[in-house]
Amino acid sequence: MISTIIIDDELHCIDTLVIKLRLLCPEIDVIRTCKSAKEGIDAIQTHKPELVFLDVEMPEINGFEMLDRLAATRDFHLIFTATYDQFVLRAMRASAIDYLIKPIEDAALIESVERVESVLSNKMTGNPKIGNFISNNITEQEGQRIALPDRSGYIFVSPAEICYCKAEGAYTSVFLTDDRKVLISKALGETEHMLPVKQFERIHHSSLVNLTHVRQLKKGDGLFIIMSNGDSLSVARSKRDHLLGRLGVK
Repeated sequence: MISTIIIDDELHCIDTLVIKLRLLCPEIDVIRTCKSAKEGIDAIQTHKPELVFLDVEMPEINGFEMLDRLAATRDFHLIFTATYDQFVLRAMRASAIDYLIKPIEDAALIESVERVESVLSNKMTGNPKIGNFISNNITEQEGQRIALPDRSGYIFVSPAEICYCKAEGAYTSVFLTDDRKVLISKALGETEHMLPVKQFERIHHSSLVNLTHVRQLKKGDGLFIIMSNGDSLSVARSKRDHLLGRLGVK
């Protein structure tokens, strides 16, 4: 059983979630429900749950502010619940397992709980409780699939499906071979560490490429590579020799 606390200022949302969990996710043990962030902080510190369902928008102290107050002692997995999706990126940065839109659909709830179970059973994080599903969901059993969280949930891909990655400030845009682009809450350096070294190469401070998807080298005012999706990327002067060596070009 997964000890769980639900925090939401709307009683009907708490009641609905409790019923759904009881019917759909019997592995969840709801040990407390709380109608405010302050009550939630006290309950978390007292009961030490493995999982918290946390409403984003609450009066006085919202969900993110509540997490800030628990930052030093946080040791639980987190699923955000919200009426709108504008807080998805902040939820990613808070290392949430998922972000569920109200009214919560049955299938989405079941999938979220399964993710929590997966993290708990496989110990896919450096910290045995705080889940960072994107950077640590690389397992031999799953054929090295990686979970990329987007606005609707998670997209599961293999490294071979990643054409290249591009820095977007504190985030990274992952360009997939089927022309999708997924924005993830990881800096490019962190993204690089979760991908196979033999397959990927940093060609610029803002670009990381899958070498198997390099289709052409172009010289001109600098060196450029053409990827399998047709995109052209600049190669930093300091990265040029190493890249050429890996591509077998003298």
